[in-house]
Amino acid sequence: MNTPYITLHNLIERPGLTEISQAVAQDGEIPVDVGLLDAMINGDEVTLWPSDEIASATTVLSRINESIANAEAEINGFLRQRGHKLPLVKVPRLLTDWARIIVRYKLHRNRISDEKTDPIVRDYKQVLGFLKMVAEGKYSLGIDDALPVAGGAPKQTGPIRIFDMNTLRDFGR
Repeated sequence: MNTPYITLHNLIERPGLTEISQAVAQDGEIPVDVGLLDAMINGDEVTLWPSDEIASATTVLSRINESIANAEAEINGFLRQRGHKLPLVKVPRLLTDWARIIVRYKLHRNRISDEKTDPIVRDYKQVLGFLKMVAEGKYSLGIDDALPVAGGAPKQTGPIRIFDMNTLRDFGR
């Protein structure tokens, strides 16, 4: 069973449908009505809206789902490097938060801002840093790690012994 790292319902909680609707709108498009998006996500009746708005909302939802799939693929790439067996049976809450940040970054692809002060870019770069540490074995997600911790078991090496039981057998007789 493939458990998603994040769902549309998670994105409704944070960052919220208003931000998502505005971020997904292409250049020159009017953002889709938040009420319509909410109704479509929850499976409610949408016949009250005009058909062109429903078509726009369907396009927006497919863009959001594509961003979710891209975020999961990005995370899976780092988890595979670490040797985790995918798909994960139980998704740690931390991965859901990281997926939310990655999806939000991908939805804001046309955002014009200063990278140094933009919280969306900052959060995305922090998540990438943590994912790199997970891949290197320096950070654990709290799930069973498939590989031993970096460094492995201790090894003992040294020169050949000069004084051992054979060379000292006549000593003291």
